[in-house]
Amino acid sequence: MHDRTVVPSPLVGARRALKSQDHGQRVGVCRGIALWWAAAMAPRTRALAIPIRRDALKAALCFALFATLITVGCITHAGAAEPREEKEFGSNPGNLRMFSYVPESINPAAPLIVVLHGCKQKATTFASDAGWLALADRTKVFLLLPEQKGLPSFLYYISYIPGFGDWFQGWYGVNNPLGCFNWFKPVDNKRDSGEALSIRQMIVAMIERYSVDRSRVYIVGLSAGGAMAVAMLASYPELFAGGATVAGVPYGCADNGSVALQCMNPGIDLLPEEWRRRFGEGQQLERRAPRISIWQGDADTTVVPLNEQQLVEQWTAIHHASATPIRTETNGPITRQLYADNSGAIEVEAVTVKGLGHAFPIQTNGPADCGQPGDYVVSTSICAATEISRFWGLNSVRN
Repeated sequence: MHDRTVVPSPLVGARRALKSQDHGQRVGVCRGIALWWAAAMAPRTRALAIPIRRDALKAALCFALFATLITVGCITHAGAAEPREEKEFGSNPGNLRMFSYVPESINPAAPLIVVLHGCKQKATTFASDAGWLALADRTKVFLLLPEQKGLPSFLYYISYIPGFGDWFQGWYGVNNPLGCFNWFKPVDNKRDSGEALSIRQMIVAMIERYSVDRSRVYIVGLSAGGAMAVAMLASYPELFAGGATVAGVPYGCADNGSVALQCMNPGIDLLPEEWRRRFGEGQQLERRAPRISIWQGDADTTVVPLNEQQLVEQWTAIHHASATPIRTETNGPITRQLYADNSGAIEVEAVTVKGLGHAFPIQTNGPADCGQPGDYVVSTSICAATEISRFWGLNSVRN
């Protein structure tokens, strides 16, 4: 009869210990798991040694190697930073959730990037898929990940049945059935009101809790998050050193849901002066507007390419710049147009990705980690997160 000694598993409570800030405790737990596994497998190794010693030796070596891999992988995972939900960041009139990401070994006074997800997405999943977590680890910047409260996915379309939508939203306590930021609602897209104020409160909380460099705060978003990023730049220009929008729309394009759909497709064409006037309605301070990177897929039928043109017209007018680019760069399917103000400083860039639909572009085979394909995140020949941060001056890496 083989030895049937039961080795108590250290996995009980290990999950909590692995999240501890004490590195020594995490390493100890990892070693404990490896030793427990080796002890549990030892009787089987001894049993194998009776009839076939050579095979038993091979098995023992395999077990030892596997235990080592468990330990290394466990320690690596335990030492990696993870997004965390932050509580008590203000009155939160927009009823949003706040998540933060603080890379390991980050220095005080590091920059902050605010990442806004699109519809049907979650904040931390989008930040990971789109490569923002990897970029934060690589360049050592803080991330703020606001999240909209939406319905569960199985109720997305049921909520549009007349009489059901409001009931479901009230029952679940959500702001938008598809989890979209309400970029088109005046109560949510203006200074000191609704969701815009909630995001501002989160930024202030990040600055106070983590000693963020308040002169280097940036914001980026996809789709509804991209439109909301533009709304934040208009509402709080003094907060941001730069911004970016991917598949977004100009600020002031809509003030209700019906017009919002028209903004997205077929788009609304206004004169640059009118776009500039609408931008001015969102702010109360006279100051230099933040620089912006505008991204658009030419195959996007959800937010059509006309919006890229209208965004360029709005932001060049805001910066008193010519709507004619000073330089155009083409690299494969990527076309980048650069616009300068009267002093020659580049304040606006427009990046068109040929063949890209309604999604955030990543590069899975590039020189640096750039996320992974996911919902509305697709692999292309360019890493948007890297390129946008380069435009802001946060790193010198360029794919």
